[in-house]
This record gives sequence, C-alpha cells and structure tokens, in this order.
Amino acid sequence: MKICLLTPRFPFPENGGDVLRINNIARYLKSQSHQLVLVSFYDNEIEINDECKRLYDTIYTVPRSNIVSAINSLRFLMSGKPIQCGYYYSAQLLRIFKKVVETEKCDLYISHLLRMTPYLEKLNLQDKSIVEMTDALSKTYQRSSEIKGISLKKIIYKFEQEFIFRYEQKIVYTFKKVVLVSRNDIQYLSKKIKNNTSLSFHTNGVDCINTHLLSYQKNKICFVGNMRTIQNQDAVKFFVTSILPLIMESVPDVRFYIIGAEPPTSIRNLADGKNIFVTGFVESLVEFIQDSCVAVAPIRIAAGIQNKVLISMASGVPIVLSELISKAIPELTNGTNCFIANDAMAFADACIRLITNSELRNQISTAGYNLVLNNYSWQACLANYEQMR
Repeated sequence: MKICLLTPRFPFPENGGDVLRINNIARYLKSQSHQLVLVSFYDNEIEINDECKRLYDTIYTVPRSNIVSAINSLRFLMSGKPIQCGYYYSAQLLRIFKKVVETEKCDLYISHLLRMTPYLEKLNLQDKSIVEMTDALSKTYQRSSEIKGISLKKIIYKFEQEFIFRYEQKIVYTFKKVVLVSRNDIQYLSKKIKNNTSLSFHTNGVDCINTHLLSYQKNKICFVGNMRTIQNQDAVKFFVTSILPLIMESVPDVRFYIIGAEPPTSIRNLADGKNIFVTGFVESLVEFIQDSCVAVAPIRIAAGIQNKVLISMASGVPIVLSELISKAIPELTNGTNCFIANDAMAFADACIRLITNSELRNQISTAGYNLVLNNYSWQACLANYEQMR
C-alpha cells in the first residue's frame, strides 16, 4: 500500500515521545513493504537527513507561521473547536495536502494526533484514515486543571477540555480506526462514548540495549522527558521541591539530571551545578541515562503510556514512578520490577533504597529490563496497525 502520514511536527530529530512514536509506526509500516508519504509542518529550518529519506519515500513540508497559528487558535476558540486544532490549521498545508491526495493516490491516511484530523475531514477521507490519537487528551486536561495554582496554560486547558472531548467523541463516531496507547484511556473513552467500535489499542514499544553497563554512578538520578510539556515541568518541579530535599538528607551528594529538549527558563533556573543539572536536548537518551542509579517519573498529570518509563527500563535503569502512570503498564509490580509511590516521602524512600542497596537495585533493574524485552518490542506492539476495523 501507499500510506500518507500527516504530522504536526517534522519527525526529525527524534527529540520527543510524539516523534519517536510516529517514526516507529513508519518503521513498522516500512518493514511491511508499504510506501510512505510524509506531509508535515516544520517550525525552524530542517535538514532532511539520510535516515529520514530512507524512512519516507516522498516528503512534503510546510512552514508553520506563529501569526497564522495565533489567529486560527482564536478563531477555533470562538467557534467552540479545539484550540490546538486551530493552532495547527493552515490553508497552505490544506492546499498541499489536497494536491497530495490528488497526485499520490494513497490507499491509507494516518493523522498523527487529534490536531491534524481536520485536514482529513475537509477532504472527506474518514473511511480511508486512521487517527493516531495516542492519548485521551480530555483526560489529561481534566487532571491538569486539578493541580493547584493558577497559570495561563491551566486556564486554556480548562476551556480546551470541553472542546477536546466533544471532538474526541466526533472522531470516534466518524472514523473507522482511532488508535490509543493505553487500555486505561480506551476504557475512559468507552465509558463516555457509546458507539466506540473504532477504538483500537497499539501501545508504545521500545528498543532494548544489548548490554548493561557493569558499573553506574551510585548518586545519579535522572528524569527523561520533553520539557516543553506541562506534565513534565510539573513533575520536575515537584521532585526538586518536595522529593529531592528528602533524598539529600540521606544522600547529600546526590545528582539529579533533567534530560529532555526545550526546557523553559523556569526549568533551566533549577540547575545549581551541584545537585541539579539540566541537559536540554541530547542526541542519545540511552547514553545519558544508562549509567544512572535510578530513573524517576513523579508524573501527576498524564494520559496514555509514558515512553520515559519504557526507555529507562530498556536501558537497565530501575524506575520509581507515580501510581497514575503505572496503570498504563499492567505488568508493573511494585517492589519487583519497579517502585510505585504516591507521595513525596514514599518516593524519596524508594530512591534512597535503590541508591544504598546495590543488590536490590540490580534485581529491580534486571526484572524491569526483562519486562520490556518480553512485552514491548515495537514490532509486536504495532502488529496489524495498518489494518482497518
């Protein structure tokens, strides 16, 4: 088949869970001998490298204008439509996409995330399309509104929650296949949407490293995630203010590394050069995290499965995570292949145990690695992705 993938962000470099997922979907499709056409926005200058050219047979790109995004966001807001769909709406991209539909004559279209779905609707492609929704965003926005404090993002999310749910409902009704990465998210939408036969489960996968490091830095803790997102920013600030001080009482020389692209000033300012370090974007996540003693994911706002959990375990690093995100990986067992904690004290205690007990640390590391190796290869997770319901 010839398959067209429509994406809001150019998928290289792979500096976030969103582009990592769509590229692995593309790699799976390529392994099944499909021809791939990419239609994508880009924000800055891009270099179409050899890997990108090998993955996508034909590439169409459109620059995203901040001015156009702002105008269309307001227009969609005033009409009760999802703001993010307005942010990524462009008459120029619609023209390009229409040309692609006419000339490439693709057999299947994949919208990466809800925000690109209006283009499929405009050209009445519902019966030939898969919506890669990934997460139930209405669930994420609901949880973000429950976090204490006031910010512009929280206010926007409160409005967006209603708009997003109405749109999720419409998409589930009108498209033949809507993909989510978490069974919990499927259950969440199934309870709210009666006609839900289009919902389909294809969870995230991960590539396991072939060898574990024999040694690691006993005082190194890492957090992995794209730092432009509110859920990762909240998690890091929570760890630094509420958990790290408790750990430092027992391990004063502990070093916490915040690893991820696009950290805002509020995150960069957390770095003190002694106990807290902010790396920004790194070429290889595995190289930066595999010598860590512990990985942490104190996520309080989330939907779907968190790549950071799978990546850490696949790198041989034991993880301490919140109960909220543990539910997306049913094979997780507290104290066996991970530690699950709900409050700052329990979180700190789990980290201290892993730092001070190398035997326990290695047991959790091995069990977590084997869990991922046996259950979360990309090929297995994405099997039959292109098959319609």
